[in-house]
Order: sequence, then structure tokens, then C-alpha cells
Amino acid sequence: MSISVGLSLDVSGLQPGEQTARVTQALTEFLIKYDLDRDVSVDTKPDPGCVFAWTEFPIIVTRFGAWSDKLEESWRETLHAIAPDAQFALRWSFEDDDEEY
Repeated sequence: MSISVGLSLDVSGLQPGEQTARVTQALTEFLIKYDLDRDVSVDTKPDPGCVFAWTEFPIIVTRFGAWSDKLEESWRETLHAIAPDAQFALRWSFEDDDEEY
């Protein structure tokens, strides 16, 4: 079964400058690896040491539960290899729901 979901990802606790740039690059490469680069935008936030990714439109995902768990765990490993002290919040929004998870 497929569902339409939106995604937003906040990464904080980065050192401004080089570490933020490395995380931005790693996130971009991560999205390419998971074939999400056409659907998810990445940018730094006005706050130093923060990176943000988001979908402007819902993406269609098959087997969302297994896929989302794998995606989140893989991103956690990728991020912590570059910035072990960074935090991230990954939120999903569902097309037919007003809540974010």
C-alpha cells in the first residue's frame, strides 16, 4: 500500500561554518542515495549551525513503516559520523491528517 507524506527535518547543534557545510552536503548526498533529491529541498537556517530539509509537496511511499524506520536510522548514522553532538527532528505529515508525527 502507498501513502502520500510530507517530510521536514531539522538538524541543530552544529558548529557554524565547516561542520554545517559538511552536514548540508551529506544530507544532499543522502537524499540522492534514497532517490529523494527531486522531492526534498535542503538549506541552512538563519540560525548558525542549523540545517533544514523539507518537501513542498507530498511524496508517495510504499510500505511507509519499514521505509521510514530505515530512512531515519540511516540518517542518524550518517549525521552522527559527521557531527556526533548534533540533534535532529524528523517529522512526517500525512496528506489526510492535520497532525505532524
